Amino acid sequence: MAKLKRDERVCPFCGENIKAVAIRCRFCHSEVTPLVQPETETEAEAKPEPVSQPKPPPAPKPAGKSKPAPKPQPEPEAAVEETAEETGPAVSPVLAAWSWVRNRLTIVLAVLVLFAGAGVGGLWWRADHGSSTVASGSLVGDDARNEVLVTAADLTQRTLSYDYKSLANDMQVARARMTPSFRKEYDATMTQVRANTTKNKIVLQAVAVSSAIISATEHKAKVLVFVNQTTTVGTGKKAASQLTRNSLVIILTRGDGDWAMSKLTALG
Repeated sequence: MAKLKRDERVCPFCGENIKAVAIRCRFCHSEVTPLVQPETETEAEAKPEPVSQPKPPPAPKPAGKSKPAPKPQPEPEAAVEETAEETGPAVSPVLAAWSWVRNRLTIVLAVLVLFAGAGVGGLWWRADHGSSTVASGSLVGDDARNEVLVTAADLTQRTLSYDYKSLANDMQVARARMTPSFRKEYDATMTQVRANTTKNKIVLQAVAVSSAIISATEHKAKVLVFVNQTTTVGTGKKAASQLTRNSLVIILTRGDGDWAMSKLTALG
């Protein structure tokens, strides 16, 4: 290792002699902390500049290969501090205007939601407390619509079910919930089947398996009813049964009292 000069130090990474003010080793190019701070501009100006002596003419270079010029030492970089003035971003007039409009729209929407909620609550209260219609005339409320479905299924079973042993009573039960016009139609039909029902010991049992409202208002409802009808002819071992599935459209009407059947139509 070469002897250190007064302005040199040893590189902690490669062990070569470098300048004490160097920030990067010229051999291994590692960054190092300078041991001696470079002279400031003020100190450099304070020192008297040496009187420049005239340079002697360059000596002629010998022929042959010339040694490569040594790499220039990197100059210590001066640290530059940048200070930024902390100022808040300017608010755009367009954004400020939109913020004002958005706040007003929020208030308006909140008011509309309150009115809508009050309207839905009113409809629910009317349906729950006996009022079964809305402005359009449609039947609303689960209780009111379920009443229509249950009534349609019940009256369909009453109308289509009878037993030869209790035919008169079965007819009386069915006729009790019919409109006058449909009652006449029912009586005419049963007059034709009465004699055959008693003679052949016929039992007709209708069971409504499903129903759906087609349309319904406070005083009139049109309901689709699916019915399974089992017809049994004879008694004992000679009895014969047959199952028939029918789709019926039932019309119910209501005045001041209960729903009554006003029409029955079979679909094919």
